[in-house]
Amino acid sequence: MRKYRVGIVGLRGIAAGPTNTRSTGQKTPPYPLSRQIVTGHASCLALMPEVEVVAYCDMDETLLTDFNNNWGETWPNAKPYVDFNKMIKDADLDILTVCTGDAAHAKLVIGAAESGVKGIICEKPLATSMEDVNAMLEACKDNNVPLSVGHTRRWRKLYHKVRETIRSGGIGSINTIVVSHWGARAMLFRNGTHVIDGICFFAESAPKFVWAKLEDGFDDWDVYKGQGGKDPASEPGASGFVIHENGIRSFYVGSKESVVPAATVQITGTEGQIEFRMNGTSATMLTKGPEGQTLAEELVSDDYQSENYVAAYEELINLVENGGEGVSTGEHGRWVVQIMTGFLDSHQAGSKLIDVPE
Repeated sequence: MRKYRVGIVGLRGIAAGPTNTRSTGQKTPPYPLSRQIVTGHASCLALMPEVEVVAYCDMDETLLTDFNNNWGETWPNAKPYVDFNKMIKDADLDILTVCTGDAAHAKLVIGAAESGVKGIICEKPLATSMEDVNAMLEACKDNNVPLSVGHTRRWRKLYHKVRETIRSGGIGSINTIVVSHWGARAMLFRNGTHVIDGICFFAESAPKFVWAKLEDGFDDWDVYKGQGGKDPASEPGASGFVIHENGIRSFYVGSKESVVPAATVQITGTEGQIEFRMNGTSATMLTKGPEGQTLAEELVSDDYQSENYVAAYEELINLVENGGEGVSTGEHGRWVVQIMTGFLDSHQAGSKLIDVPE
């Protein structure tokens, strides 16, 4: 079996820590080869015999040491780098994983696409400005490099179960999507990016117009000024409204004030409604029975096997080998950045309904 050569740049948090599987609670490597849901890049890659991490990069040498301590037995030949350009030049990578701070994504993705890397997974949000997003997509298109964005819920089976039900006409034609998002991570550019991407996943349409209001105390946020959602006190939550190209109207309500982190979704169509929690394993579909009574049906997803980043890497390998379009493309990531930066623009315009930025 050919092993795809993977490099990781940016080693904090979700990139490289010894995160556990939900199925076993095991906290340290090696992980069982069960392909159950796992929550980090390295831990997912460790479950995949078809890949090998050959290089890892961070400017913080302490993180290089930590990576080797956690994963040295799994990938004994992996080489550490403090210089990204040297890693790209020397490591002969098939796949690059980008997990740095959001503002650095563009130069890394563009550099990799122009240097022969065959496929890229970039953490969310794809970037913090439309200028950067557009340059990233152009570089990947020009060099025929598939780009996947780490909006991991797009690979979840419940998401696909709900969308298949919608596509089959289970609740008629969709007209509104309402999402309530709360908890300390409900910062617009932190988990807000996941939730807004979920709206786009079910709307299946680019945004056209937005209206928004940031939480109090962030009136100076005309551009992104945060540090990747590290501190809830320094980054805003937001509430906003989106009109999509296909006419669907979506509402996003974000609040950092609740002690219970969650996001609930309500999708309403002409013939019914579907409600669920974004991190749940089931949804409830409400429709009208033949005598006018409300009928409730539970939509249950399969197990967690091959979800999240395992599925993302499996898909990216297939795109490298066979072409096609993935579940979480650069264009999908662009929609999210359009909405989030549009929220900032709308707030600065006095919370007016505006065209999304291009």
